[in-house]
Amino acid sequence: MNSNEIVYERKMTGSFMKLRCDEVRPLDEKILLKNNIPGFLPMEKCYVNNEGQYWYDISGVQSLEMRCQYNDIKLEFLEKLVVSICNKMELLENHLVSTESLVLDPQLIHIKGVNQDEEIYFTAYPAQMKTICNTFSHLMEYMLTKLDHSDAEAIHIAYGIYEKTINGNYSIADIRNAIIEERQKKVAEKPVEEVIAPISQPQVRVEEPKEQIKPTLYDKLRVYLLEQLDIRLPERKKQASVIEKPKKPDINRKWFKKEKRKENREKLDDTMLIHPSSEAAPEPVPRQIHPTVCLSDYREHPQGMLLYEGMENRSNIIIDKDCTRIGQGDEADAVIGKDTISHFHAVINRENQEFYLEDLNSTNGTFVNNEVLAYKQKKQLKSNDIIRFADVKYRFV
Repeated sequence: MNSNEIVYERKMTGSFMKLRCDEVRPLDEKILLKNNIPGFLPMEKCYVNNEGQYWYDISGVQSLEMRCQYNDIKLEFLEKLVVSICNKMELLENHLVSTESLVLDPQLIHIKGVNQDEEIYFTAYPAQMKTICNTFSHLMEYMLTKLDHSDAEAIHIAYGIYEKTINGNYSIADIRNAIIEERQKKVAEKPVEEVIAPISQPQVRVEEPKEQIKPTLYDKLRVYLLEQLDIRLPERKKQASVIEKPKKPDINRKWFKKEKRKENREKLDDTMLIHPSSEAAPEPVPRQIHPTVCLSDYREHPQGMLLYEGMENRSNIIIDKDCTRIGQGDEADAVIGKDTISHFHAVINRENQEFYLEDLNSTNGTFVNNEVLAYKQKKQLKSNDIIRFADVKYRFV
């Protein structure tokens, strides 16, 4: 299927993929619309300008084409993909739907989750006219170009699968069974580590040291007060034994303290007094925690930086690569640690000193100047554009 025939649209309820209805098989269409088959994208039929369209809910998933663009394919994923295709073919047959409705275009196969939690979702299209064997052969040819070529085992198995599809007279179920057998062989051949039990020896009883009770704050204060009292006790006894007459107030001492306070008050008044002949002291400038940067409305080439605008004290993002993925996951090039951000939320590509933003079908959307981006829509960024990843806002410069 040509990419021009696929339309993406984001609404308040989620992200959708739209395919037109041409020469459909009526029975397959009725069954697919009525039954929500596990492992397939939810499907609805809508009419726009008297033309029928199939709407598929793709909220929170990414296409296989997008995954292959930013990640190398490992052997585990290739095996998982082939096994999933066979399982979905059996599900369609159990629902009396032709297996030709299973679309194996990389743009129409979607993945949800990451690493071990990945789930593969397929598109059921009742107007698919190509045979499943041809589409599977084209898919394997495509996957060969996306495999991690440092994995020799993955290349060997992928080429073996592709050769079977070229020769013809093959069954996808046979390929799946061969993959499952290989998995079982690997598990069986894995060496089991022998655990040697240590020779039991008479245990020598060791007395555990008694736990020392840590003094509390009350105990520390009590010790401190007792020490102070011990120092003052002799002085008190001595004073009690000698009866002294009450001393008269020392007038000179009171006068000295009064004069000292008066002198300090005069010094303070002199510092605060502004003489007309002297220059006025500059007023203290309050410290700015987040200073505002004034930028011109036009730059010939943007710097490639996202300045954070918010109250959560987040760092700025520097776009110093040709491809910068932004998301919550640790694998992202720029990590925004917030629950509203998807694992891979968006990507910024740098091409000839220009920057293009693309949403990776995030759950909560990507916005440029309050305009939401549709899935696979590339938006050229300009200086002072306000970019919002879900509810995290930046200014592009």
